[in-house]
Amino acid sequence: MQTQSVLLSNKHSKHQDLIDKITSRIRGVITASKYVLCTYNIERSNLAVATQITPGRQAPTVSSLDSHEGWVAVSSMIEKKQKGDIMDRLSEAGATDIMVMAFTNCRV
Repeated sequence: MQTQSVLLSNKHSKHQDLIDKITSRIRGVITASKYVLCTYNIERSNLAVATQITPGRQAPTVSSLDSHEGWVAVSSMIEKKQKGDIMDRLSEAGATDIMVMAFTNCRV
């Protein structure tokens, strides 16, 4: 048996704000089911290589590490189905402390 959920709305509805909010929430749950958050530390000199591996949906978040000069922390959304390969490639690029975390919802 195959099933499918469909959200229908009247484009002339006086409740367009509510429709948009519901649509955004559904889109967030669907996105969260396909992506995980990957965080890791890497030397700034290897950052360009690492961000090619984890470009994120728009761009990765990069923060300096206070206690390790020349190192940065990177956070990026990656496709869940590619997480093993991505973690291996990051390790080969010199990344450390690689963590992957699931999330249940997001806004994109």
